[in-house]
Amino acid sequence: MKSKYKLWLIPVAAILVLGLFKGAIWSSSKPQQQPGHVHTVMTAEAVMVDKENTLVLTGSIEARNEAVISAKLSGKVSKVMVENGDLVQAGQPLVLLENTEYKNGLTNARAVLKKAEANLHSTRLNYERIEQLYREGAVAQKDFDDIQTALKVAEADVEAAAAGVANAQESLNNTTVTSPINGVVANRDVTTGEVINAGKPLMMVEDISSVYAVVNIEQKYLADIKPGLPAEVTVDAYGDRKFKGQVAVINPSVNKSARVFETKIKVENKDHLLRPGMFAQVVLKIGKPEKVLAVPREALTGKQGLYFVFVAEGDKVKRQPVEIGQLIGKFVEIKSGLVEGQQVVVTNVNKLKDRDKINITPRQED
Repeated sequence: MKSKYKLWLIPVAAILVLGLFKGAIWSSSKPQQQPGHVHTVMTAEAVMVDKENTLVLTGSIEARNEAVISAKLSGKVSKVMVENGDLVQAGQPLVLLENTEYKNGLTNARAVLKKAEANLHSTRLNYERIEQLYREGAVAQKDFDDIQTALKVAEADVEAAAAGVANAQESLNNTTVTSPINGVVANRDVTTGEVINAGKPLMMVEDISSVYAVVNIEQKYLADIKPGLPAEVTVDAYGDRKFKGQVAVINPSVNKSARVFETKIKVENKDHLLRPGMFAQVVLKIGKPEKVLAVPREALTGKQGLYFVFVAEGDKVKRQPVEIGQLIGKFVEIKSGLVEGQQVVVTNVNKLKDRDKINITPRQED
């Protein structure tokens, strides 16, 4: 099977530890069993159950889209408009820089433009007058050439002055640092009164309306992974709550050091519960369910990493080593050690020893 079973052993081990602990308390509070004591137990049958053909992976949550916020100008911060965790919209002001110098620069640039426009207007009128005289033969060629040149210079001066105004306006605009995207503010690293350099990262804005669960796929599983493949994502913060997602991006280039392919599962996150950096477990369904042998979880006991069940044989039990697989609802997969139909003890298993006598009572079904 292509499923990874090791991750499922953790909850199995936890169940066993709890069971052994309870057994120890019980045994310490009761007198020692006398030879020939008969244990009253219930049994259940080892049966075939459906097991999903899944691939279990671990990874982390990252924002689907994020922006590093920095200022285009150097200057002193006059106000920081947001805190970490604030929701912001594209175009919303985040940081303000002192702008008096830039306002003055814009005023001067506009004055230069007005002067250049006035000169152009005067030069154009003069050009029209001299052009008429030139056509009448009353002005020499040199005088007409001179006024043509003057007109071109005046037009160029206006263009340069207009560019100066645009640049000054742009600089003034850049004293307000805005968000380029909708998202959540993170990693704010700027304070009021601080003098900053152009390009210094001030904060992040992360769009987490949907996120990626990023995992690494081994080469042997790559053929089973396709865009659109459904996935279930869980994070420690929300226990067993499952977030639905699907494979969105498969990096076609292998990580040369680990020989794995980075894969991103898109998960809708309208409530913003999933946050970048969270540890995540991803379950990918890569095939149809298959039938496997299983017994109820409570039938299992263990010691030093080995697992056992007690098989009912007439009025006695046999302590049977088993190899386990993954948890399947209320059952645990048995990979070896049992066959279908065998009866295993599901109560008082921590009180039993190999070849103990038993009295079987009917089991009440859930």
